[in-house]
Amino acid sequence: MDQPWLTVSLLLATFCTAVGAHGTRAALRARRSLHRLGVPGVRTTGEVANGPRRIGPSYHPPQIRYEAPPVGHPNAPADRTYREVPLNPDAPNALHRGTPVILRYDPRDPRRAVVVRTAKSYSPTANLVWCAFALLFGVGVGVWSVW
Repeated sequence: MDQPWLTVSLLLATFCTAVGAHGTRAALRARRSLHRLGVPGVRTTGEVANGPRRIGPSYHPPQIRYEAPPVGHPNAPADRTYREVPLNPDAPNALHRGTPVILRYDPRDPRRAVVVRTAKSYSPTANLVWCAFALLFGVGVGVWSVW
């Protein structure tokens, strides 16, 4: 084999491009879920009260528990505990019971909330930046290799 670096660089380019494309797609899906709220929302923390479960033919989405002001009083202190199904129950992160989450809720109606991420995961924006970099790096290495 005359040029082993060509094979190695093409394998590296393929791997980085595949990881970057898959991760970018997942990160864009996570960012789109933030738009379901329709307003910028108020950021807060909470936890998963009940994870997703199937009982017979019925599917029950996960429920999250968090504190926010009462409905119709956005300037009141956050003293009411809500236990609601998020607008994005198909959040990209695993929502198991007891998992701390970071979420955003609508200040006019705190019962409407979306899960941004779990407390131990990257934010959707940071994940998008890293995956887009891996995608561009893979394409760049591939073009450099065959040039």
